[in-house]
Amino acid sequence: MQLGDVVEFVGDLGGGKTTFIKGLAQGLGITQTVTSPTYNIQRSYKIPAGGMLEHYDLYRLGNDEILIQEMKEIIQSQDAIIVVEWADHFTSHLTDDRFVVRADYVDDDNRRYTFEGTGESSRKRIGWIRKNLETVQ
Repeated sequence: MQLGDVVEFVGDLGGGKTTFIKGLAQGLGITQTVTSPTYNIQRSYKIPAGGMLEHYDLYRLGNDEILIQEMKEIIQSQDAIIVVEWADHFTSHLTDDRFVVRADYVDDDNRRYTFEGTGESSRKRIGWIRKNLETVQ
């Protein structure tokens, strides 16, 4: 992930969206405890190498113009990685070129994740990752 990336998380309740984001934060070097912002809507975490991880959970949110404007400003600033859970009714406010992570509950011990890009750049980067993972296996 890099600053300016927008990642939309979709999937089942209990599918592992927040758990995945915790792992992403750890991979970015964030040592703060990452928790679901379900009731807060948004949480910010400083990335040690620079920038922020902005974590949104829009599950309980209707059409909130103030939040939408704030998200647009953060996206335009390119100073953060933005991860958004439950963005299905807000996708028109996200970037056209973003990552989508689908998190599905399989059973108590297993989750299934699928990744896609919605634009040229994100699809290219996912293709590069898949290619390099294949050479590692």
